Formats: sequence, structure tokens, C-alpha cells
Amino acid sequence: MTQADAAGLTRDRLRASDLANPFRGVRLPLALLEEADDDERFALLCDAYQVRMPRGWFFSGPTAARITGVPLPARLERLEVHVTAPTRSTPRGPLVVGHTAQLAETTWMNGRRVRVLAEVWCELASVMDVDELIAAGDRMLSEKPFLLTTLRHLEHAVAVHGPGRGARKLREALPQLRENVWSPRESWVRLVILRAGLPEPERNLRILGSDGKLIAIGDLVYRRFKVVIEYEGERWHKDRWSGLDVDRYNRLVLAGWTVIRVRKHHTAADVARMTREALMLRGWRG
Repeated sequence: MTQADAAGLTRDRLRASDLANPFRGVRLPLALLEEADDDERFALLCDAYQVRMPRGWFFSGPTAARITGVPLPARLERLEVHVTAPTRSTPRGPLVVGHTAQLAETTWMNGRRVRVLAEVWCELASVMDVDELIAAGDRMLSEKPFLLTTLRHLEHAVAVHGPGRGARKLREALPQLRENVWSPRESWVRLVILRAGLPEPERNLRILGSDGKLIAIGDLVYRRFKVVIEYEGERWHKDRWSGLDVDRYNRLVLAGWTVIRVRKHHTAADVARMTREALMLRGWRG
């Protein structure tokens, strides 16, 4: 007996115009999809496919990354699911990007079966550039909100990947990954700084006052020179007079820190110039 039969749904009801049919044998309330935002619609699509996904199949590539919160470029956040089967039968469907893999490790994340993240990172090399791979890898190595993999697992996955698609990019990105990075923009700022020949800052460092109390957690910090670089994201722009942000900034300045505030409109040249000038004013000589 099918789930529809068990629920007392007739064939006419299943063909009703208020139901969407994203995959064969699966129905969703059309209103639910129409009212959902992009992330909610993506989650609904994954859950709908998992209802019919054969045993042993799993989400992979950009879909596994998105399920687990790994940052992706906007071009990869499509309303589709990447699915891998451990057989020669490639998954197919209008919203399905099918793959096959004979040897792949899987795990469960957010109630969905996905490829382990170290292997997902290798898959992403075929569709992402080096800097995008670094941002994704940084997130996987960050314990905020939770650790997704380890550097040892990534190194092993790259070795197993061998000369596969994107191998050169993986080898270039791997040594540039860092732990304790909390956002893709932090990754971008760090890369800009390093490529400008400037020293590497510490990441998300707890900055304490003379009384030992926490003043702030700086995005990128030069402890020796008392320079902190903060990336102000979209949330700050929507509430640019946020009391918490202003108080935090004031406390840092009063404690003798130079604060560089990077925003979306700043270019790589802007970031490198501001950082260089701040460091030189604080005694750095290169």
C-alpha cells in the first residue's frame, strides 16, 4: 500500500491543481512552495526527493554543501538537487543533477544523507574557483557553529581525489585554508591582505581590556600592533546605528586599538591600502 493510499488520497486528489509534483511520486502543497523563500524552497525540495531516494543514494556536491551551511557562490544556489548513486544507474529528473560514485563515505546532516564534507570539498573544485574553495574550506574547519571536517580529512580526500577534476585548484587552495574563520568575507579579506605582502592576522581573537574583561572578538587582529579589521556585513547596513556595534567600536578605540571597518563597496586595493597604512602608523616596517 502506498503512502497516498494509507492517507486516503484518491488519484483525482493527487492530480489537483493545488499540489506541486517536483519529483515522480511526490506531492507538495503548491501554496507552501509559493510562500517559502529560496532557502526554505530548497529545503522542501531536498526533503521531497529524500522521500523517494533509494537506499544507498545521497546528496552530494553543491547540494550537500548547502545542506550543511557551507558558503556557495550565488550561481550555484539553484533550485535543483545533486544526487549520487553508488551504482551505474545515474539519478535523473527535471530538477536532479545525477552522479555516480563507487566509493564514497556518507553521513547524516540536518536529517539528510550527504557525502562526507571532505569529499564534497573535492567535488566543488569542478565548479568553483580557488578563492571560493578557500572560503568553503575555511567554513568546514571552523567550530562556529560546529566543525564539519578536519584538515587531516581534507588532505586525505585530496590525495584520494588524485588527478580528478579540479585537482590543481585543490592543491593550490589546501595550504591556504585556516581554522576559526566565521564568514566568507573574512576569508576574502585575509586573502587580500596576504596577497598584498602584509603579515597574516589572527582570526576571531578575543580582545581583553586592562581589567581582563572582554571588549570584543575581532575578525582579523594584529595583536602586536593593536590593529583590528572588522568586516561589516548586510545586517550592519540594515541597522547602521546598532548600539552593540557602536559600543564595541568605542570600547576598542578607547582601549587604544585602531579599527579598520571594511564594507561591501571596498575593493581589494582599498583593503590592502587601509591595512598597510594602519600597520605602518603603528610601527610596522615590512
